[in-house]
Amino acid sequence: MKNKLICFLLLILSGLISAQVSPPYSVAATISVNVTGYVDSPGTYQLSTISRLSDALKLGGIHLEEFNTTNSLFVNYQALRSVRLTQGKETKIYDYMKYIRLGDLSQNPLLKDGDIIYVGTAHTTVSIIGEVCYPGEYEFIEGDRLSDLFALVHGFTLYADKNIINIYRYKENLKDFDLITVDLRTHKPEDIIIYPYDRITINRDTEYRRGWNIIVEGNVKSPGKYYIGDNTTLYDILLLCGGPTSRGDLRNAVYANLTNTQKDDPEFERLKNLSISEMTTIEYHYLQNRLRQFPGKYAIDVSCTWESKGKECNPILQDKDYLFVPLKMDMVAVTGQVVNPGLIPWVEGENWEYYVKEAGGYTNNKSLRNIRIIEAKSGNWIKPNSKTVLYPGDIIFIPAKTEYDSWSIFKDIMLTISQIMTIILTFRTFTN
Repeated sequence: MKNKLICFLLLILSGLISAQVSPPYSVAATISVNVTGYVDSPGTYQLSTISRLSDALKLGGIHLEEFNTTNSLFVNYQALRSVRLTQGKETKIYDYMKYIRLGDLSQNPLLKDGDIIYVGTAHTTVSIIGEVCYPGEYEFIEGDRLSDLFALVHGFTLYADKNIINIYRYKENLKDFDLITVDLRTHKPEDIIIYPYDRITINRDTEYRRGWNIIVEGNVKSPGKYYIGDNTTLYDILLLCGGPTSRGDLRNAVYANLTNTQKDDPEFERLKNLSISEMTTIEYHYLQNRLRQFPGKYAIDVSCTWESKGKECNPILQDKDYLFVPLKMDMVAVTGQVVNPGLIPWVEGENWEYYVKEAGGYTNNKSLRNIRIIEAKSGNWIKPNSKTVLYPGDIIFIPAKTEYDSWSIFKDIMLTISQIMTIILTFRTFTN
C-alpha cells in the first residue's frame, strides 16, 4: 500500500514538471492565404490564425504608409475600396480604404485557411481637391454620398470654405459638364449623391485668419513683423514700433509692397545695415540709388506721416507691406570740378556754395552755368539758386567746362552757309 502511494505521488510530480517545461503548443498553427490580382507580389502566404486582411495585403505589396501622404491616395489605381475575399463558397467585398482612413475594423476581417484575396483595378473614380486633408482621386463605389468622401479625406483643412462646394458633373459624352454649387448651410453632405467621375472642389476661405502683416526694419525702436487689420494705417504702425530712433531718417524711408519686388539684392541688404563711416563713396551712392528706386515703392513721405501725427500722408496698409528706415546720411556729396570731391558733413541752413567751399573750391575747368543738385529723395536734377535747400544725402555736381576749337567751329559755320547758298542759287535757277 505504501509503495502504491509513493508511485502515485511520483506520477503527479512528473506531470507537473512536464507541464512547466513543455510549451503549450509544440508546433505553431498557421493558415495558407492566396493574394492575387493587381498587387506587387501575388502568391500564397503562410500566416497565423489571428491574421487579418491587412496582413495579407501587406505581404502582397500594399503598405499603409502609402496612404498617409497628401500626394498619393491609392497606388497604381488599385481597387482598394472593393477588395474581394473568398472564404470557401462565400465571397464578400470589403472597403479597405475605410479601414485605413477610418479604422473600420469590419472592413478588415480575420482570415481563414484557404482564403483567396483578389485586388482589382479601379475603373470608375471621383476626385476631391482643394482644402481637404487628403485631396486626390478615389475609387467610386455605387451609392457613395458626399459624406462618405468627406470621411475618407478626413474632412476640411483649417482654411477651407465650409459653406460652399462646387461639383463638376460630366455629361454622358464625358467631355461636357455641369457645375453644381452646393450650399452646406442648407444641404447635409449625407443627402448629396455622388456620381461617377464627379470632381469636387473645396475652396479656400481667404478671410479666415488671413494674417496680413507689415515688416518694419531699420532704425526704429522696435523693428519686426506686425499684423494689420482692415483699417490699420501707416501711423498706427509707426506708433507700435516706437517711431524712429535718434539716428533714423524718416525723410528717406522706404515704404513699399514686397509682392511687387524683384529678387533680393545681397549688396543692398549688406549696405543698409552699415553706417556712413563704414561705406566708400561708391557704396554710399549705390545705397542712395537703391533707396530711391526700390521696387514696389509707394509715393508716400513717411516723415510727413510722423510729423503730422497721421493727419497727412497716412495710407491704410496692405498685406506684405514693408517699411525700412535708414540711418541718417548726415552728409552732402560734392562731385566734379572741385579740389577735394567727396562727402561733406551736412549743416542745416547752409546753401550749396558752402559745401563747394568746404570741398576746396572750384578747379579751373568748372562750368558754373551747368551746376546741378541731385536730390537724395527723388533723384531729380535741379538748378540751384539762393533759395535752394539742401538735405542730407543730396549731391552737388559741378561739370567740366566744354573745350571749343575756334577753327573747327568756323569751318562748320562756313560749310553750313555754303550749303544754304547752293540751295538758294539752285532754286533761283529753276524758277528763271
